[in-house]
Amino acid sequence: MKIKLRWYIVFLGLSLLAVSCGKTSGSVDARDFDQAAPEIKTLWEAAVAADKANDYYTASVSYGQIMSQESKLTPKQDKELIAASQAMSQRMMDAVDKGDQAAKDAVVKIMAAQKKR
Repeated sequence: MKIKLRWYIVFLGLSLLAVSCGKTSGSVDARDFDQAAPEIKTLWEAAVAADKANDYYTASVSYGQIMSQESKLTPKQDKELIAASQAMSQRMMDAVDKGDQAAKDAVVKIMAAQKKR
């Protein structure tokens, strides 16, 4: 199970890298989303709240929903989104390595959701 989780996290990281190819990620600045379209702003606020609460699954889904609407983002919002998502993924991976059951459960849910696609 641990090997499976690790491979998924590596895959997730590579996927994020592919999405962000050519983009630099800096520190996350939520103010970049103050002027976003209402549906994007709502998703961003949900993602950030879940991220802060270490609700990795909800944060991952919310960040993914925003990424799927990339055409509605400014370049700066896109960079902030990628930076936030990468930081969350890294924290999730670190939590899995430390044996955090909630993080492990989130990875399993994310993997199951990926299989359904």
